[in-house]
Amino acid sequence: MLRVATLAVLLSWALAGACGPARAAGPIAVVAAEAVWGDIARQVGGPDVAMTTILNNPATDPHLFEASPSDGRRVGAAQIVIANGGGYDGWIDRLTDGAGPAANGARPVLLTVAGLAGWRDGDNTHFWYDLSDVRTFATAFAAACGDILPDHRTALQARLHQFLDTLAPLQARIDGMRGRYGGTPVAASEPIFGLMARVTGLAMRDESFQHAVMNGTDPAPSDVARVEDDLTARRVRVLILNDQTAGPATDRLDQLARDAGIPVLRVGESLPPGMRYQDWIADVLDRLGQALARKPA
Repeated sequence: MLRVATLAVLLSWALAGACGPARAAGPIAVVAAEAVWGDIARQVGGPDVAMTTILNNPATDPHLFEASPSDGRRVGAAQIVIANGGGYDGWIDRLTDGAGPAANGARPVLLTVAGLAGWRDGDNTHFWYDLSDVRTFATAFAAACGDILPDHRTALQARLHQFLDTLAPLQARIDGMRGRYGGTPVAASEPIFGLMARVTGLAMRDESFQHAVMNGTDPAPSDVARVEDDLTARRVRVLILNDQTAGPATDRLDQLARDAGIPVLRVGESLPPGMRYQDWIADVLDRLGQALARKPA
């Protein structure tokens, strides 16, 4: 069985040095379930890691993804495995449960962002939309790599702080939006953007509708009526849609918003190929700011 490493466990390894994985002489084999966590790990790990990301296609629904035997082999050969956790990528649990120790007998470390973020059942699992969760993950990953390559801790910490510094302008923009648009009502088809809406101070409406759509169940007629009324009556300033899912319910919301002159912000669950995490979030914030700045019709 792979070890689920929380931040507290990582710190205890750094102090005791007795329970962590075997030390390595070369780049650490790291497997990330999702591209967003793989990109952050690559930035922090630099030449000290050999990264593999399983879920790379933005068109793939992470909730419905089926891992292949080759994915299982990659996980079995890894020294560190990164998962979003919180039930978001349950398929990685099945891979890790079936993986034994690596050839050298060492036990890989499993870093779950949900565990590091203190997630509880029912909380939002789209952690990349909260910079505090991203900072926590990056810090834990650097610590885990330092336990495996203790002679490289200085370089790992330098890259960690370089990465954290790149988040500062994003945080400043979020803080500015909260000061300018805090309390502004918005609607969404799913809770994908809930964490970013919270930190920017937006007032997210009709959340029961969103959770039903995310869970693949039919929203209650009363929930449907409320979100549609919010759009037709222009009670919200922006409609946020998941760019990676579509269906009759969300298509109808899209049309109602456009008919009412309400801007539609499309956001995704997967990091676009070739894009850094910071640039992805900056683009989302750009488009959110433009949508909020539009004068109500």
